[in-house]
Amino acid sequence: MAEQVLVVKKALLSSLLEEKGLITGKDESFFEIIMSHHEFMPRPEAEENTGYKQIIPYVLLLRDDEIFAMRRLSKGGETRLHGLISLGVGGHIDLYEDGDSDDVLTQGMLREIREEVEIDGAGGLFPVGVINDDTTAVGSVHLGLVYKMQVSDARIRETEKLEGFWLSVLKAKELSAQMESWSAIALEAI
Repeated sequence: MAEQVLVVKKALLSSLLEEKGLITGKDESFFEIIMSHHEFMPRPEAEENTGYKQIIPYVLLLRDDEIFAMRRLSKGGETRLHGLISLGVGGHIDLYEDGDSDDVLTQGMLREIREEVEIDGAGGLFPVGVINDDTTAVGSVHLGLVYKMQVSDARIRETEKLEGFWLSVLKAKELSAQMESWSAIALEAI
């Protein structure tokens, strides 16, 4: 059975979207539309249908003045992102794994964090904004809900798919050309 991912018609979000960037101050509006109008679609179809946005929780893990970074390895699922650095932990909201309750976004976000990383000393989740990037093939079908979380340490669980390391914020800015577009945009939030 194909993975069924949470999507929203792009037309319902269009008045809030910018072509590329971090959108702040509109979190509640995005959340209301997503919760009121989401549906689930087979992932292969969602990856090609630019009339919909797949909703992706994207959590930035911070430790003092450092950010946790991950390099996507060749065994990772999204071939368009192999070799690039990601600053966000997250992924698709799946009907079969996360259900469709009032807290489906939180459940999906926490599941993705548990799958990808092991965290010590996790603090609360704080919303930062929404990332949109319609200038890339990947970005044109995804919308990122960005959160920050303070932690004392983090390690990769999926070591065959990801390599994890800590970067100073300054070093992260120097490496922005090696990052997936969302990570380069997320640097604005730090």
